[in-house]
Amino acid sequence: MHATFHSLVLLATTWLGTSLDAATMPVGADRIDIEASGNIIAIFIEGQVAVDQVVDRLGEPGITASHLEPSSVPGWFYVDVSGLAADDGERAVVASLVQAGRVDFASDVYLAGTLGLPWTPTRDVIIGFDPGLGEQASRDFIKAELGGVVIDEGLGGLPGTWLVQTDMVTGQQVLDRVNRLSGRGVVRFAQPDAITTHRHSLIPNDPMFSSQWALNQASDIDMDAPEAWDVTIGDQSIMVVVLDDGAQQGHPDLHQLPGSTFTGASSGGEHSTPCDGHGTMVSSCISSTINNNLDLVGVAPGCFTRGGKIFNAIDFFGFCFGLLESQDSWIVDGLEWSVDIGARITNSSWGGGASSAVVVSAFANARAQGVIHFAAAGNDGSSTIGFPANLPTVNAVTAIASNGSLASFSTYGSGTFVAAPGASVLVADRTGSDGFGSGDTINTDGTSFASPYAAGVAALVLSMDPGLGVEEVESILMNHSVDAGSPGYDTSYGYGIVNANESVLAVDVEEPCTGDVDGSGFVGVDDLLLVVGAWGPCAACTEDITGDGTVGVDDLLLVISGWGGCP
Repeated sequence: MHATFHSLVLLATTWLGTSLDAATMPVGADRIDIEASGNIIAIFIEGQVAVDQVVDRLGEPGITASHLEPSSVPGWFYVDVSGLAADDGERAVVASLVQAGRVDFASDVYLAGTLGLPWTPTRDVIIGFDPGLGEQASRDFIKAELGGVVIDEGLGGLPGTWLVQTDMVTGQQVLDRVNRLSGRGVVRFAQPDAITTHRHSLIPNDPMFSSQWALNQASDIDMDAPEAWDVTIGDQSIMVVVLDDGAQQGHPDLHQLPGSTFTGASSGGEHSTPCDGHGTMVSSCISSTINNNLDLVGVAPGCFTRGGKIFNAIDFFGFCFGLLESQDSWIVDGLEWSVDIGARITNSSWGGGASSAVVVSAFANARAQGVIHFAAAGNDGSSTIGFPANLPTVNAVTAIASNGSLASFSTYGSGTFVAAPGASVLVADRTGSDGFGSGDTINTDGTSFASPYAAGVAALVLSMDPGLGVEEVESILMNHSVDAGSPGYDTSYGYGIVNANESVLAVDVEEPCTGDVDGSGFVGVDDLLLVVGAWGPCAACTEDITGDGTVGVDDLLLVISGWGGCP
C-alpha cells in the first residue's frame, strides 16, 4: 500500500493545524475548544483489519487505499473524504458509514489544544463521580445514562472514576452526551477517552557534539554537575519515570530498570514504531551511565529511569512528523504505574494537545502521593505554556542556550518553574540504524531535554534525603537556581537556571545518632538497658545497631561510643 503524494500532504497539513471548518464546541469539565479539521474522519472497526479489507468494507468508489492511514490505536483508521464531502461535509459521510453498518464507530477529527493538534472522540467515555456516590449508585447511573459495559473502575487509581465502553456509534453522539452530563449533579466530569495527539519538544540538528556543556563548561553557565557528583551521583532507590514513547530496553548507556507499555504496541516500555526514540534521548539526560567508558553521562547517573510508553510516535509511510498518538486512559494508567512502583519523579517532554479532566486529576493524584512532575514548556517560542506543563501540579521547564540566554525556540510564560540547558545538548540516541542520527549519540535542541535535566537535579536532591516531600524538593530547586533575566522570578527563566551542586548542598542531611536506640536524642542508660534486654538473636530490631541479626557486644560498644547528646 502506498499513499499518493497529494494524500500525504493533505494529511500532514491538516494535522498541523490547517482548519477548513471554524465551528467550535466545548467539551467536558474543562470546556476546551475543538474545531473540525476538515475532510478527515476517523473510523473504528472491531478487530484486526488490514487496509485493503477496510477499503472493501467501506465500499465507496471515492475511497481507495491511498485515502486511508492506520492509527497506532488498534482498529482505528483516518480517512481522507475530501472527494466525498464537498456538498454535505464530513459529518454526512460519518452518518452514512454508520447507518450502512460498514463501521462500528466513526467521527470527525477535531483540532484542539494550544497547537491545534488532532483530537478524536471514541465510543469509550471516562466519567468521574462525586466521592460520596457509592459503587452501586455509580453503576446504576452509568447503566441509565451511558449503557454499554464498564471497562475499568477506579481508572488510574482515581476514586470514583470509570471507563465505560458505550453503545454509541458516532463522535457527535458521544460529545452531546458528555456535554449534557459533565459537571452536573453527581458527575464531576465526563469526557471521551479521546485519541489525542501531542508533539515532542524535539528539534534534532548535528549528530555529534564534542562535550556536554549542560553539565560543565569553561564559562560556568551550566548545572555544575561534576561538583554535585563529589557529593552524590544519585541513589538507585530514587526512580524517575519518563512518560514518553518508551525507551530502548537494554540500551548500553542507560542506567534503567524495565519499563511498561500502556499503548498495547510493545511490551516492557520498548519502542514500537520507526519514529519512536524520543524517550531514550530524554532518559539519557537523567541516567546515562557514569564511568563506563561509553558515550556520555546523565545529570543523575546513579538514579534509575524507567520508560512508561504512553504514546506511539506516528509514522506516515516512513515520514516522522513529530506527532504522537495517545488516549487519556493510557496517560492516566502511566501515572498510576509511576505511583505503584514507588517512583518519586515523572518527566513529560511532550505537550501542545488538548487538556483533559481525567489527566489533570491523575497528575494531581500522583503529586498528592509524593510524586514530583516536570514537563517541557514547549518549542514554539510563544509566551503561552501548553498542557500539561501549564498545570499547577506540574513544573514547567524552559530551555537555555550555552551562553545563558533563553533559547530562541523555547516557550515561556506564566507558570515557568525553572530553566535548564536545552539548546545544542548531547544526548543518547537509539543504537544502530534505529536512531535519529547516524551514530549512537546526537546533538539536539528542545525543552524536551531541559525538562529531564531539571528532573535529574530533583533526583539528586532526593538521593540526599529521600524523606523530603514534593514542596520541599521544589523549594530547594527554586531557592538554589542561578538567577537569570530580570532580578528575581520572571516568566522566561522562572526562579533561575537549575543548579545541581547548589541544590544538593542545600539539603540538610541529619548526622546519624549512633546508639540512640529509643530515639530520644540522647545516648545513655536507657539505651544501654534496651540493648542488654534484647541480647541474643534479634532480626530487624532497633537494638541490633550493627544490623548483623544479633544483639551483642558490638552493639553495646556502639552505645558507649555514642554516649551523650546527639549532634
